[in-house]
Amino acid sequence: MIRYLLADVFKSQRWLPPVFVYLATTGILYGGDPGTPLPPYGVSEMVLFPLAAWLTVVLVNNEDPVQRHVTIAAVGGWRRLLGGLVGAALVVNGVLVLVATFVPAVIHHHPYAVSDVALGFTAHVIAAVTGIGLGVLCARPIVPTTGWSLVAVVGVSLALLVANKLPPVGAMAHLLFDSRPAPVGAVVVQVVVALLVGVACVGVAYRVGRRRF
Repeated sequence: MIRYLLADVFKSQRWLPPVFVYLATTGILYGGDPGTPLPPYGVSEMVLFPLAAWLTVVLVNNEDPVQRHVTIAAVGGWRRLLGGLVGAALVVNGVLVLVATFVPAVIHHHPYAVSDVALGFTAHVIAAVTGIGLGVLCARPIVPTTGWSLVAVVGVSLALLVANKLPPVGAMAHLLFDSRPAPVGAVVVQVVVALLVGVACVGVAYRVGRRRF
């Protein structure tokens, strides 16, 4: 099912704008001398969050409502389809997480310690999981049209990024911006918060979808 959903969205080419925006932003960020590893990782993480949500909306809304009902019947229910959509979103955003984490460590002359790369990877996973949760909440069946879905994603993302110390994305970014080593306990807390947010968002989408499909 995940393979089908990825092939379907790939053919639609709707994934291109968010991926292009993220790659362009990353290219600008690392095009010169970004300095030490952790602060650029923090910027990249905060950029990934809304784009992960946007990609998730693209995946969830890729089928029109009629085709969505056909797919639900074919796969055996909304629960299975929602699981496939979340899995597909994890695959797509996982690729961006790997690119954002490991490409800078390879192309730049600044030394990237294993601990720095691990922390950057964790931060991007937090952003991706939280963004997927937001995207699921802002897509069908909760928000009926793609236009309003993107408005909701942009609005919520801007609000969270303006209040940029909120967990898990903002708080994790500030751990990366801080010159002091990030406490392991604080990082674990942000990971747990991200997982709780992601699971809660998927749970809400499941309950709403079960009533509407």
